[in-house]
Amino acid sequence: MNVRVDPRRADGSRAVHGRSFSIGGALDHRGSGRHAATVDRRALLRAAGAALMVAGTGCRRMRGAAGTQPPSDSTRSTLVSGVVEHSGAIEHAGRADAASAPDPFARLDGFCDGIAPPDGAERAGHRERLQRALYDGGHDALVIEPGATLQYLSGVRWGLSERPFLMVLPRRGEPVWVVPAFEERTAREQTGDTAIVVWQEHQSPYAQLAAILTERGLARRPVAVEPQMRHFVVQGLREVLGAGRVVDGAAWVQAQRMRKQPAELARLRRANEATKAALRQVAAHAVRLGMRQSTLAQQVRLAQQRAGLTDVWALVLFGPNAAFPHGTADDRTLAEGDLVLVDTGGSLHGYRSDITRTWAPSSVSADVRRAWSVVAQAQRAALEQIRPGVPCGAIDAAARAVIEQAGFGADYQRFTHRLGHGIGLEVHEHPYLVKDAVRVLEPGMTMSNEPGIYVPDRFGVRIEDIVAVTDDGHEIFGPLVEGLESAV
Repeated sequence: MNVRVDPRRADGSRAVHGRSFSIGGALDHRGSGRHAATVDRRALLRAAGAALMVAGTGCRRMRGAAGTQPPSDSTRSTLVSGVVEHSGAIEHAGRADAASAPDPFARLDGFCDGIAPPDGAERAGHRERLQRALYDGGHDALVIEPGATLQYLSGVRWGLSERPFLMVLPRRGEPVWVVPAFEERTAREQTGDTAIVVWQEHQSPYAQLAAILTERGLARRPVAVEPQMRHFVVQGLREVLGAGRVVDGAAWVQAQRMRKQPAELARLRRANEATKAALRQVAAHAVRLGMRQSTLAQQVRLAQQRAGLTDVWALVLFGPNAAFPHGTADDRTLAEGDLVLVDTGGSLHGYRSDITRTWAPSSVSADVRRAWSVVAQAQRAALEQIRPGVPCGAIDAAARAVIEQAGFGADYQRFTHRLGHGIGLEVHEHPYLVKDAVRVLEPGMTMSNEPGIYVPDRFGVRIEDIVAVTDDGHEIFGPLVEGLESAV
């Protein structure tokens, strides 16, 4: 599962001790005649990690023995984007303690080193395989808007707006770009030497695209569009090419992107291993009774950044809040007897991780312990079904049967969502492990396996791992959870 949390301020900066900095590297000290200074990213994250640890324990001390009263506004640690701004009475003590505190995430440094990003040759291979499918299917071209598929085929990242920015991938030959004229120079920074056709503000980009196809002798067969293309762009193409000629390209695009190549699998494997390693360190060093969900979420994000992931997100839920599978606005403090549910991930060269763990940092009731055990059994039952040739719906059914037989209700009564989703350049993509899904698994497919039990006003349990289909079975990216008391 994925709940996206954008940790940045509106200006893209983050804050630590009242100073702004870019998480990418440059620390800008303003005022008092100081000059901008550049610091090592890992050193910056190490300092932020120590500050977070001090802030978490400091807040706990201020709550007193009862552990129920939050600190006053004058002493509260304000969490901002993965690091901490201290205010009031604990500010100076927090800075001093942070300087001497052991680094909680030192073991994570360099975790993702050695994994190469996609290069031009890899993306050319993606295009060639898709072109063969277009040719064999009798199609002239595929038209793509900015998004994951464009990134997959070209590496180009471009924002969506009312002005179409399109790549035309013909059945043979190099792609052609159709871009706003005033954006041509910016576009060339990413597209390189490939052909660009521009359109002025008063012109139709769709007419320009039609002219490209005609010039290349591609004027008779169907033209496929990327399945996530916006409706108004599809309509514009239909107006110039004919409604019957513009067809859905989902079958070709999904079939290509679902089956990962070895380099893609390497990125996914390491990304998910990194998230698990980060969770292990957070659980060992950062979880305290009396802390808030938001405090732990910040530390989960920071740990993954230290491991080398970017675009990190974290959903953290304590106790009864975990009965909301995708969270609630309530920022609960961790109490005795609460489960901790963390659903989190990040990106390695664009390829995603998505891991959920539920564990007990203190003693829990027997029925909660039993529910956790049932979810773990359901996940193992699903794993036994993940191999080539098995329909996606059958895997969901295997997990759901375990939960039903244990007395937690049929269908979606307590297991309220599908079993899993594909993962790659997007956190959620095809294939989906859902009831009655007929798509069969093939080698190279990657997906989440995440059964859950949710009891409103009491607790929620979810365990999630990412799995790849191999030629003769499956591979789990990183270790399976060891037990209720273990985060990994």
